[in-house]
Amino acid sequence: PIHRMLYALSILALASATPMAGIRRPSAAAVQQRTPISRRLNNIVAKSSESAAPGQAPEPAVEPEPIKKAYTYPAGSAPLGPYFDPLGFSKGKSESEMKRIREAEITHSRVAMLAVLGFLFQEALLDRPLFWKQELGPIEGPAIYHFQEVSERYPLFWLATIPFFAFHENLRARIGWQDPTKGGDLFGINETYEPGNLGFDPFQAYPLDSAGQREMQQKELNNGRLAMLAVAGFMAQELVNGKTIYENLGLDKLVPPHGPV
Repeated sequence: PIHRMLYALSILALASATPMAGIRRPSAAAVQQRTPISRRLNNIVAKSSESAAPGQAPEPAVEPEPIKKAYTYPAGSAPLGPYFDPLGFSKGKSESEMKRIREAEITHSRVAMLAVLGFLFQEALLDRPLFWKQELGPIEGPAIYHFQEVSERYPLFWLATIPFFAFHENLRARIGWQDPTKGGDLFGINETYEPGNLGFDPFQAYPLDSAGQREMQQKELNNGRLAMLAVAGFMAQELVNGKTIYENLGLDKLVPPHGPV
């Protein structure tokens, strides 16, 4: 009958509107377990920022340090390059230690190039020496003995040169070396220092472009290494026969010992 059907529909409507006593709503923990992980992480970050002290700015994000480009050394050219190291001085060395070795090589190269000129120049002026004393006469003989001869004539001469060299060595150390009083290594080289580049260029001969600078560095290394070998040969030759390099090369027969003056 129709009245029974209407009665059943009314019962179903009431049941859907009123919660059943046997069914419980899910708890907050259960809802959280079904929450996506990304939403839970966002909630944790929001709570941590809210719990921070008032007025305290959030810590800035730490940016990764840029990748440092390794220092490349001018290698020189044949026959001593590239990287001529038969005794293995460079094995296992850090970048700072390698820069110190290269600095020593360039320094000795420059001294040797000046020494080659000094040998030939001083021996070519033996009859008009730079140092003269009446009772001892002029400086004579091979250049390897001129140091002692100058000391005999002017004992305080080399002591007078100490402040000059100390001043310039101090300038070089301030440019290229780390300061141990400010946390630097005792013998460490500054990261930004290029061995041999002290900024001293009175004739403006150092190129401005990188390719020209690299070529100039190669030439300096080649000539410096040759000069170190040449000075060693000069000293050995004068020790063997007791003659000046000027005489060993036969220059005294071509040009007078004092030159064209």
